[in-house]
Formats: sequence, C-alpha cells, structure tokens
Amino acid sequence: MPHVFNRWYTRAELLRHVGHVSQIGGVQLLEARDGPARGVRLLQFRTGTGFNFSVAVDRGMDVGSCDYQGASLAWMPPTLLPGPWYFEQQTDFGWLRTALGGFCNSCGMVHIGNPETSNVAHYNFPARPTERYGVHERMALIPAELRSYGERWEGDDCILEAEGRVTQAQTYGENLIMTRRYTAWLGESRFHMHDEIINAGYLQTEHMLLYHINIGFPFVDDGAEFLAPTAAPPHVLFGDADPTQIKQWSRFVAPQKNWVQQTFEHTMRPASDGRVAVAIINPQLGRDGQALYVSYDPVAMPHYIEWRMMGEGQYAVGIEPCTNGFGREEVRQAGELIVLEPGERRSYDIEVGILDGAAEIAGFRQRLERS
Repeated sequence: MPHVFNRWYTRAELLRHVGHVSQIGGVQLLEARDGPARGVRLLQFRTGTGFNFSVAVDRGMDVGSCDYQGASLAWMPPTLLPGPWYFEQQTDFGWLRTALGGFCNSCGMVHIGNPETSNVAHYNFPARPTERYGVHERMALIPAELRSYGERWEGDDCILEAEGRVTQAQTYGENLIMTRRYTAWLGESRFHMHDEIINAGYLQTEHMLLYHINIGFPFVDDGAEFLAPTAAPPHVLFGDADPTQIKQWSRFVAPQKNWVQQTFEHTMRPASDGRVAVAIINPQLGRDGQALYVSYDPVAMPHYIEWRMMGEGQYAVGIEPCTNGFGREEVRQAGELIVLEPGERRSYDIEVGILDGAAEIAGFRQRLERS
C-alpha cells in the first residue's frame, strides 16, 4: 500500500485522486537530447517520496542520476554520462573518459581492476592468443535491449519495474548475457536490482563483476560517515593511509587540493539474514540526518572495495561489492577466479535505499551492532 504525502492509500483510494498514477510516480522512457549523452535512452523512476533515479538503457542498464528530495546521491562527471559510441575501446584507461560517473557503473563481465593482459587460448583463435583488458572492461558501455518497463498493481501495492538485456560477446571470445531487472515501489525510497548472467556460448569463459556505486555531494561531505560491519582493519590497495586509524577510511573531509585516491579492501560480517549492508550517513541533511544504504549478498560478492576520493571536483566515495579482488594472476592463484561453463548462470542482487531521520539511522546502527 503506497505511503505518500503523509498517509497510506489503497489502490482504489489513490486512483480516485488522480487522472493517472504517473501524477504520483512511475516509470517513463525518455531520451537525452544534448551534449555527449545525446541519444542515450533513459528510464526515469519516480517513487512518489522524492526518491528518483534514471536508468541509462544504453549505458549497460546502469543508474545515472539518482536523488532524494532534491539532493543528489550520485557523483556526476564533467562529461555528463556520454553515450557508448564515445568509448575509447582500444586504450587501457578509456573507461575513465566515458564510463566513470553517475550513481552506478557495472564493471566486468570478464575483467575488473587495472589494465591487464590475459591468456585467451581457450577461445581457439591462434591469431589472438592473449587479450588486453582495459580498466574495469566494457559492460558499463554496452547498449541494452529494453525488454519491458512500466507500473503494475499487486493488490494495493504499485510496483515499478524495468528489464533489459546486455550482451557482451565477440567472435572467438566470450558470449555473456546479463538480464537486469529493477524493482521499486510507489511510496518507498528504495529499489532492488537483480542481475542474472549466463555463459551463452559453447566455451568456458572467465568472469568477474564489480558494482562501482559512486556517492557524491551532498551525501558525501565534511563530517559524513561510512558505516559498515567490518571484521578487521582494511587492506590498503592504493594510496597512503593507516588502516588502524578508523577515521582515515570511515570519515570524510571537505574537498582537498591535489588529493591522491585511497582504495581499501574490507572484510565484512554478514547479518543474521546473510546479507551485508553499508551506509553513508550525513547528519547535516534533512531535519536530523539522512543516509544512503546499500545491501548485497556476500556469497555472490565476497569482496568489498571502498574508493575514497576527496579531491576537488573529483569528490566521491565508491561503494564497490565485487566477486574478487584485483589482479587476475593473484585471483587465479587464490582459487577465486570464476570460470563459467557453457550454459552456467550466476545471480546478483543489490538493494539501495534511503534512511531518513535519526530514528531510521539509529535502527541501522543497531542492526549492524547485532551482526
């Protein structure tokens, strides 16, 4: 039952007040008409609570803009989320010119981390015995096939949905298909993202996946806090930091001149429901604080990366659950490299939502303490 404008409504009661449910919220297909994003299809979700997000269909079905009551959750790049046709595919770091930014960038499906060369002899193409993978590979810049979108009612619940299919394939190479479904609810400030990835080819394929969730100002600001069920001090992957000093990875500062990124790998403790939930809390937002939370399945994604970028302009924090750490050979040696057999599937689930007010934030803290 939707809770909008400070009261609960049955389906019949709500529809008596409007000409169409889109007056309150819904899913609308739009298209960017200017700048580098011109031509990119966008699915705009509005839940009726001030929680809105846009799915860039042509950018891997990832979420671009995302805001709550006028405050952006996402770090937006100067390039304004360009279309995939600008992707510099033959450069190691071309991904940084086109993919990075917006609320979420999906990374993979066959490589995450810095550029590396890998043996691909198993694809039986002697002319290309190795493959050079750029940073975080290309799935964030593959146009999707839009399969469905819209609103539907289940009793008194109005469900907002969209589904698309992203195919990452090449001749003499991988053939991976990701089907992604977004689900949100009228009257609620959250959404659920479900991915199913299948090896649709006839050869083994290596598989890696990372969700690069980019949180920006005003949720990230001086005094904001990263709250997570960490089991130990993190491992420092990049940058200078003392991981035993909690504030060096759990607190955020004002934008800094000449900042060098810090990247931490955390070990998380699942809650009783088997999931891991993390949050970025800003006590200055709203009447008495607001936070963004992300919940994920640590069985499917046993690694967690925090990107702490406090630089001027490039001012963001990355929430990054993933299937494995960085470095293909290190991952292989650790026995963590996923190899999908023909027809094999893997599923991933992420929930994103808002905690509004001191009571909801305190409840989240208490749940973490019990985990």
